[in-house]
Amino acid sequence: MSKLIIDAHNLEALDSLDASIADLNRTKLELIFKILGMSLSVEDFGTLATWDLILVSVKDKQMAVQLNKLSAYMPNLKFVVDPDQPLFSMAPGTKPRRVWKER
Repeated sequence: MSKLIIDAHNLEALDSLDASIADLNRTKLELIFKILGMSLSVEDFGTLATWDLILVSVKDKQMAVQLNKLSAYMPNLKFVVDPDQPLFSMAPGTKPRRVWKER
């Protein structure tokens, strides 16, 4: 059986890239909320960062379809139709992971 040894320098480079990606995703999320006219505090962004999936309520299906095009930029952001909720109220969602099924 072969054993692969990964250099610690390469692992540090991967960690650095992950941190850069997280910063860019935060900036994208801030821009999307700015486009929608929503201003969130630093604490709110800290809370959103812990959510696997961010669900934002909208009033009708047409609005959800249009806004879900933004999901191409932020895969963990989804707009859902809920006429009983205020416009753009946010809630955490569950994002089940894909599981490899043996056949």
